[in-house]
Amino acid sequence: MKIKGVDLFCGSGGLTCGLRRAGIDMVLGVDKEDYRTTYEKNNKKSVFWKTSIEGVTGDEILKKIDLSKNDKFLLAACAPCQPFSLRNKNRNSETVDDDRKNLLCEVVRIIKEMKRKPDVIFAENVPGIQENPIFIQFQDFLFSLYYSVASRVINAADYGTPQNRRRLILIARKDGHIDFPRKTHGDGADPHLTVRDALKGLPPISAGGESEGFFNHHCRALSPLNLKRINTIPKDGGSRDSLSRSLVLECHKKENVVHKDVYGRMAWDKPAPTLTTRCVSLTNGRFGHPTQNRAISVREAARLQGFPDSYVFYGTGIDSEAKQVGNAVPVPLAEAFGRHFTSLLSNS
Repeated sequence: MKIKGVDLFCGSGGLTCGLRRAGIDMVLGVDKEDYRTTYEKNNKKSVFWKTSIEGVTGDEILKKIDLSKNDKFLLAACAPCQPFSLRNKNRNSETVDDDRKNLLCEVVRIIKEMKRKPDVIFAENVPGIQENPIFIQFQDFLFSLYYSVASRVINAADYGTPQNRRRLILIARKDGHIDFPRKTHGDGADPHLTVRDALKGLPPISAGGESEGFFNHHCRALSPLNLKRINTIPKDGGSRDSLSRSLVLECHKKENVVHKDVYGRMAWDKPAPTLTTRCVSLTNGRFGHPTQNRAISVREAARLQGFPDSYVFYGTGIDSEAKQVGNAVPVPLAEAFGRHFTSLLSNS
C-alpha cells in the first residue's frame, strides 16, 4: 500500500516535509505564492503548482497523482489563518469582505469534482476558526459524504515542536473510525522540547550578522536605540518591563497596552512562543534571543518550527524567508499525524 498526498496551500512545505518523513508520498503542493524553489529543492520528487486554489480542479489533481487501485489518498488543506485569527476583529463579520474566508469553500468544490474522494483529509488553522460559519459548513459537507470527522485544538509542543503553538486540527477519514494520535511530549510522555534544545550548536552572531556555516543563519540589524533596549532587557526570558522610562515607546506607556511580549527575550528552558510571519523582528513579539543582543535568526526560527538544517529557504530577503518559516505547519507535528494516518490506513 502507498499513500499519495496533495498539499493545498503548501507554502514553503513544512507539512509536506513532515508527511514525507512519515512515509507518505507527497506528490503535489499548490500555493499562489511563488515558493517553488524552496518547496521543490527541499522536497525532491514533489511538484509545486504556483496557482490560486480557484484555478485548480479536482480532475486535474487526480490526473497528476495517478492513483492505482491499492493506493490511499491524503488531501491536506491548511488554508490561510489570518481571516480567522483572534487578532482579526472582523473574523466573524458578514459585512467585511475577505476573499480568503472562502478558500475552504474552494476545497469543498475540489472534493466534489473528484471522482475518487480522499481517504483522509487533514486541515490546520487557528483556534478562532472553530465558531466561524464557513468552518462549520466545511465539517457538515464532510459529514454529508459519510466521513468520520474529528476536530480539536492542540499544542504543537505536545507533538515534538519546541514551540507553544495552539492550532485547530481537523482530520477526516472516509471509511472507518478517526481519532487523534497520542501526544509524544508533555504530561505522561517525553518532556517538552525547549529553546535550548532547538538552538543548541548554532554559532553566535551579532545584530545584522550572519554565519556561513548554517543556511539562513542571519538576523535583522537593529537601530542604535533598539540595541540600547535589548542590552537593557534581562537575559533568558526578560521583558520590556525592565526598560527605563526613557527607553519605553510612547505607545507602550498607555494603559491596557496589548502585545506585551514585544521586545521580550525567549527563555532557554521553555518552548518558544508562537512564531509569526514576523518572527525575526524584535518589535513584533517575544522574538529576542535568550542571551545575544538581537532578534532570532531565520535558521533559529526554522529550528523552532522543527525544520532540519538542510532545509534551505529561498526568497527576496530576510522578510520573505521569515514569512515562509512563520506560516509553516511545524514539521514534527506533521510527521506525528502522518505516522498516525499511515497506521490507520495500513490497518483498514
